[in-house]
Amino acid sequence: MKSKISTAVSQIPLSGIREMWQRAAQYDSYISLGIGEPDFNTPKEICNQALQDALQGATHYTQSQGDPELLKAIQMYLHERLGEDLSPRQIVVTTGGVGGLTSFFRTVLNPGDEVLIPDPYFPPYRHHIEWVGGKAVHVQTLFENGFVPSPEAIEAAITPQSRVLLLNSPNNPTGAVIPAETLDDIARIVQARDLLVLSDEVYERLLFDGRTHESIRTRAGMRERTVVVHSFSKSFAMTGWRIGYAFGPEWLIESMIKVVSSTTSCAPSVSQRAALAALQLDPEVINAMAEEFRIRRDHAYEALQKLHGVKVYKPGGTFYIFPDISQITQDSRQFALDLLDKEQVVVVPGEAFGPSGKGCLRIALTVNQEVLKEAFERIQRFISTLS
Repeated sequence: MKSKISTAVSQIPLSGIREMWQRAAQYDSYISLGIGEPDFNTPKEICNQALQDALQGATHYTQSQGDPELLKAIQMYLHERLGEDLSPRQIVVTTGGVGGLTSFFRTVLNPGDEVLIPDPYFPPYRHHIEWVGGKAVHVQTLFENGFVPSPEAIEAAITPQSRVLLLNSPNNPTGAVIPAETLDDIARIVQARDLLVLSDEVYERLLFDGRTHESIRTRAGMRERTVVVHSFSKSFAMTGWRIGYAFGPEWLIESMIKVVSSTTSCAPSVSQRAALAALQLDPEVINAMAEEFRIRRDHAYEALQKLHGVKVYKPGGTFYIFPDISQITQDSRQFALDLLDKEQVVVVPGEAFGPSGKGCLRIALTVNQEVLKEAFERIQRFISTLS
């Protein structure tokens, strides 16, 4: 009966993240550094407000574009935080950040169109592109450059079929943050080659060491060709609410709303009320979570630096770190499987995120400091057995 599954779905390999998760379930106790989900619960202020709104009747369809009150709040948030001057018509509320990917690619891609993706990258990017007949084109990044995409490599990958460049900064899985001057150079290439840009910025609140968020959309000439995807999942610890939004030129957003209308009708109404409460939350609540992730990043960086055969750079954002273990082994998948078997620590092989991730591991810093310390002690013990 498997022959009745569509080619587009059957060709998708088992996610490296899901494989490790399933294998870990065989153990009675393990430390998971595999799933990209904050370990914090959604702040109680958000939950309480969403519950009250639901009890008062916010349990029905909203407009496909989103709850007008939420759209207005997003408009104000983007202006106050990022200096964006948008009309509500330039914003669409989506079912998680992934809903933004779905609606964008279904809106702009025709069969055979190419999307350039610097890798390592979030694996579902490729699936959303291929489900509408597009082709994902990998653009190699290098550990030596902190996995920051090179403008030259992007330009070399462009063909007559290229339609979209996908950027993700801060990056999942590497934690890389694209510098302002690199975005300037990429913007010039994009305009010269008449590409659209999808900029995944769902980790924009999780930046460290005094960095401020930079978006390619703010470069001259880029507002009419860029859609930005945001999500409440990571920065606000709201993964289970499945709520996000996208913004960009009105001509593109109005067509993305058509896709939302036909796929999900609208984002969940109760989740939209939770998102509204999130935008009204005291920023210090979110800043405190970001600071905790910074402390964990520093601990992980220091611990990995001490390990024989491991190379690591300090990520500028997110809650991931992406060490290179190629001096120990090129087979990061087997390393991850053996680490789980011997020490019951879950990490994800870097190759699950594209060819540039070969020989690396994605480690999610989504456990408290005490558990994280224990996890790195186990990793150190495991590596010591290999030398």
